[in-house]
Parts: sequence; structure tokens; C-alpha cells
Amino acid sequence: MKKLFLFICTGSIMMLGACKKSFLEVPPQGQSGLTIDKFYTQVGVQQLLVGAYHDLTGIDTKSTWWGTSGTNWVYGDITSGDTYLGGSAGSPPHQVADCFNIENYQELATTGFLDDKWTADYDGVARANSVIIAATNATDMTAAQKNAAIAEGRFLRGHFHFDAKKMWNNVPYVDEKTVNFTSIPNTANIWPQIEADFQFAYANLPETQPLAGQANKWAAACYLAKCYMFEQKYTDAKALLATIIANGKNWQGTKYALTANYHDNFDVGTENNSESVLQINFSVDPTSLPNNANLGETGVSPVGTAADVTYGYWKQPSFNLVNAFKTDVNGLPMLDANGVDTSNVTNMKNDDGIASSAPFTPYQGGVDPRLDWSVGRRGVPYLDWGLDPGQSWVADQSFGGPYLNIKNMFTQAEQGAGFGGIISSYYYVGNSAVNYNIIRYADVLLWAAECEVEVGSLEQARVYVNMIRTRAMTSPTEPIDHSSGSPSANYKVSLYNTPWANQVYARNAVRFERRLEFAEEGQRFFDLVRWGIADTYLNAYQKVEQTRSVGSVQTGATFVKGKNEYFPIPEQEIILDPQLKQNPGY
Repeated sequence: MKKLFLFICTGSIMMLGACKKSFLEVPPQGQSGLTIDKFYTQVGVQQLLVGAYHDLTGIDTKSTWWGTSGTNWVYGDITSGDTYLGGSAGSPPHQVADCFNIENYQELATTGFLDDKWTADYDGVARANSVIIAATNATDMTAAQKNAAIAEGRFLRGHFHFDAKKMWNNVPYVDEKTVNFTSIPNTANIWPQIEADFQFAYANLPETQPLAGQANKWAAACYLAKCYMFEQKYTDAKALLATIIANGKNWQGTKYALTANYHDNFDVGTENNSESVLQINFSVDPTSLPNNANLGETGVSPVGTAADVTYGYWKQPSFNLVNAFKTDVNGLPMLDANGVDTSNVTNMKNDDGIASSAPFTPYQGGVDPRLDWSVGRRGVPYLDWGLDPGQSWVADQSFGGPYLNIKNMFTQAEQGAGFGGIISSYYYVGNSAVNYNIIRYADVLLWAAECEVEVGSLEQARVYVNMIRTRAMTSPTEPIDHSSGSPSANYKVSLYNTPWANQVYARNAVRFERRLEFAEEGQRFFDLVRWGIADTYLNAYQKVEQTRSVGSVQTGATFVKGKNEYFPIPEQEIILDPQLKQNPGY
């Protein structure tokens, strides 16, 4: 069912969202300057909630689509070894320069995207605080109604602080009582406040909500568990995740479960389903045009009936990522006895440097079918758009490699189609209504597997991973070559049928499964950081990737331990608030 919850905010609601250059320039709501007295009603609170939810997209009147997008591909994908910046060098230059530096760990405190992202996160905080203030002071709401609205506001406030925390680590916490926005230090650990927001939401939100996209109590529980995972509080996370697995429900009250078809999580016709915990709900219609669309993913996939490289083909999957989907003779990932990935020793056969008019036979070895729901590659169907022709659909193979993104791409059948379509005639082509998953139930199962590895049972961890792999095996719709009616590749995936011998292997197997399951979903870099392996993993990745002559990867790029795990605090924010301290190394 298509969502109807998020709409572009205009007029006074947009103003209350703190759409300024910096959240630090916003007068404290309810204190001085802008006031929200006229929203002290049940209707007003709902209007403010709509504005706060809209900021999940990261897109508002002051944002830079890629840099502030809630899909986070600039910060979580091109930094992680899963994708290259892609596209072609120098077009459009205002986008490429910041992305290029971020991809190669050369971002500065003056990098514009980072200031835009900071502003977007704290704009969301300001909107959430407006909800809390209005609900607290509402004159026509019962105590129970106020409590539920405040819980929803605190859930959203927790999300925006979490997003900032994983980006910069040292960030200020801003609640509805904050008075002086120009003197907030970022030296305290704000995890306790973020946890408290989600704990309150878990305790006070209802199990069901009337509209798709609204957070319920179980979404709050899952987000609290995500906090625990980032803090490495595995014992706390394990207990909470067990409760979620046993009792958790989506916004409609349907028990959490993996969808039968993996691709249902990335299709406009099947979103907000049993696997959905929290999605950014996008829409495109004649009224809002692209303003509620998934603008952050605009230009990352081929669009139309033929290739159009005017704006296209950024966030291209890396050789390394595609290689990871190779499977061995038993249908398992290519891990050695210690669980170390060996798939990147040789590249999967690809059409790099081969014209679309030249003959080409795709890789014939075993692959996990999730590959072709995630990556467009030569000779394999690109959803229902026909066989990927390779080079002619790629802006510049020498810069971004031969592969294309598929996830969050609309299908040809859905193009321009009513509730789930796009309006390709307005602004950039490819303004998609496909939702983005912030958390899905697969997260819950793989977090639970991680916890079992660290503080529980390796056997139970294997059970959880096999639940994920079972879905990969049994999805009723594999990518099909419609000209022959046959599977498009040698799809071979099986379960881990042998008990894991030791914790090291188990840990690596769980982490590898997470990579496969969540490829190109903006999470990989942040996983590498929370696992404490970003420096060793990414420098090993760079060493190989710099031999592959992909222009998006800069020769000499090095990840510096103790620095590049987090981004620099934007210089403009430090100027506005001298209490902010710069992150180490910048």
C-alpha cells in the first residue's frame, strides 16, 4: 500500500523547521523569536509532525540532494568499498568535487556537503522539538494523546541525533528546553540522551499507527537496539532483540517477518510490508512534483527507454562488491577457514572496456541471486527494462567501472503509473517514489546474530544467518531472462549446514552476510567503523582497487586510523558556536 503520510511542508511549518544556514541561527522555539503558539492544538501538533517526518528525507529548501539525502549513500556507500562515486569526472562539478573528496578520505571542515548534512540533521532536531513543545502545551488534547505525540517527537529527535552521532561522533544534544543555541559544547557523550528518547518512545508509542511511515513502539525498540549495537552493548541488545523477534510488529500490527521476495523491500508496489521497521516514505504526484521524491537517488541508475548520461549513473557498484556475491561449489560465500573473504582475488567476468556492440557472455560461475537485485551488469536483466547492454548505459567506465546500481530503482512498468510512478518530464529524470529502508527486519536478525557471536551461542547466530540465506534461496522471483524464461545466471546459494567452529569464523560470516544483504543501502561504512575494522579493511581495499584503474578511486588515498572514522565538524558551525571542538586529525 502506498503511503500518504509525508508531504512537502510549506509556509509557517517550513519556517518552524529551522530552514536556515545553520540550526544555531534559529531562535529557541517557545522562548523568543519565532513562536509556535498557534500550533498548540491537536491539528497543529499533527502539522508539525508532518514537517518533522519530512526531514527524514534530508531534502528541504536549503539542502543539496546528494549531500543531505536520508539515504546516506555519499557517506555510507562510496566511503565503504561497496561503490564508487561513479558517473564521469567533472559533471556536474559542484556535486563531484565534494563526493570525490569524501570517497577518498580527503574531506575538509570546509567541504560544503558536510555543512549541509549537519544543517539537515539539526533542522530535523528543531522540528522534532517543535512537536514536543506544541504537544506539551496543546489545549485540546488528552494526557494520553499528548504523551503519544511527545513520544513520536522524541523518536524523531532520537533519529536525527543518531544520524549526526554516527557521522561526527562528537556532536551536541539539543532538546526542547535549549535556550542558547550559540553555546552548546560537543564534548559530552550523548548516547544516554539518544537512548532515553528511544526508550521513552518504546514505552509510550502505540503498537499500530494509522498511516504508513509513522513510527510505532516496535520501531522505537529496533532503533534502541541499533543504538546498543553502535555502542557495542551486546548483552543489552541481545535481550531487546529477542523481545522484538518474539513480539515485534510493523505499523499495521503485522508481526515482523522477512518478505518472501527479497526485492519486495525495494519495489514501490510492495513497500511498508512485514519487513518494514522504518522507511523514508517518498511520493511523486502532480502537486508536489519532485519535492517528496527520493531525490537523493536521482541520477544513480539508468532511466528512460534508453541510456541518458546527462545526469546519470553515480553510486556505481565496485568490482570488490560484485566479487563478494560469488559462491563456491557448495553455494556458500568464498570465505577461508578463518572466515576471510577470498572472492576479490580475481574479478568476476565483466564487460569493462567492451563495447555494447561486441559479443559478451556473462560470468558463468555460481552467484548469490541478491547480486542481480542489487547490481546492473552486462547481459543480465535490469529489472524489467531488458538486458543490461553494458557500456552504452554507463557514463564512463574508466571513471566508475562497468556496473550500475539497481536498488531503489523504479521498474519500467511503474514509470509514470499513478500512485507508484514518477514524473520524468519534470526536472531531472528519475525522480522516484521508491521508499528507503532506515531499518528493516533483516537488520534485527543480523544484529541478533552479531550479539550471539559476541555474548551468546554460535549455533543461534548460525540460525539467524540461515534465516536470511533461506530467503535468498527461496525468493519466488529470481531475475529472469524474459526472452528465454530461464534464470539469468547460475544462481547458487545454500545454508551454513555445518556448525561454525570458532568465534572468529562466525563473526566474519555474520559480517559478510550483512554486506551481501544490505549492499548499496548506505550502511556499510558505519558498520566498518562500529566494528573497529575500518582502517585495516579500507586500506586493504584501496591497495587492490588502485590497481584497477577506476578514476573514481584516487591513487594514494589512505584511511587514517583515529581520524577518518568520523567526518570533520563543519567550519561554519564552529564559527557560529565556538563551543564546538573539531574532531581529531582535522
